[in-house]
Amino acid sequence: MVAGAWMGLAVKTDGAAIASGQITDSLIRAKALAEAGINYNPDWIMGAATTVKVFIDIFIGVWAFLLAVIWCSVIESKPGERIRAGEIWERFPKFVLGYVFTFAIILYVGVSYPALLGKAKTATGEGNVFRGLFFLMTFLTIGMVSNFRRLWEEGIGKLAAVYLLCLFGFIIWIGLLISWLFFAGLKPPVM
Repeated sequence: MVAGAWMGLAVKTDGAAIASGQITDSLIRAKALAEAGINYNPDWIMGAATTVKVFIDIFIGVWAFLLAVIWCSVIESKPGERIRAGEIWERFPKFVLGYVFTFAIILYVGVSYPALLGKAKTATGEGNVFRGLFFLMTFLTIGMVSNFRRLWEEGIGKLAAVYLLCLFGFIIWIGLLISWLFFAGLKPPVM
């Protein structure tokens, strides 16, 4: 579970974090089965990566809202001018609302109609085929439309170097520490 949460914290994009969590899930389960004969339930480690990633996205939304308020009220404020709610709304990342609404709907359905949980799991399993297909198509099209020569001319190389230094210098290690603090000792249920 620590490794799955670590993937959710260390890998920056949602799709890549979830894919990393799935790979980690498969590798750890295969090793546990081969070496110790333990057959863990699938997708629990990937679920840890996904859950951590969604909470990070919500956390980013909270901070983005607070920073929008601070920016509008302190940094860009003019004497005697009030903060416009529309200005904060324009700066707020709307994707966070999708996470919050989805969580609320799933929680409501799960609590109100527990008999639907089995059907929802089946539907999710069948939908995974499309998830994988759309994930592949997304990254294929990003690669096809990216103009890497122009990005290099604009100085993306320096930005990439700073990102890699930060990522491998401390982000992954802080992510490992946080994952260990929250998930140490937790293991997926055995089949």
